[in-house]
Amino acid sequence: MFGKKKEITLSIEGMRCERCAARVKDAFEKIGCRAAVSLGDGTAKVRCPADLPEETLTGAVEALGFTARVG
Repeated sequence: MFGKKKEITLSIEGMRCERCAARVKDAFEKIGCRAAVSLGDGTAKVRCPADLPEETLTGAVEALGFTARVG
């Protein structure tokens, strides 16, 4: 049986190119999430395990040098 999932939208500041967006997407995949990252509006829609803290998501983005916030 699969675990419960949640979907969270993050606002991400500092992405300037498609490579930036790809790095953000890769960071989410490394922590077991799926993401659709939009460079145009500076957001990421992330599907992740329900028990994964939001701080883990923002931390993954901030470790790349970007600013992230939920919502």
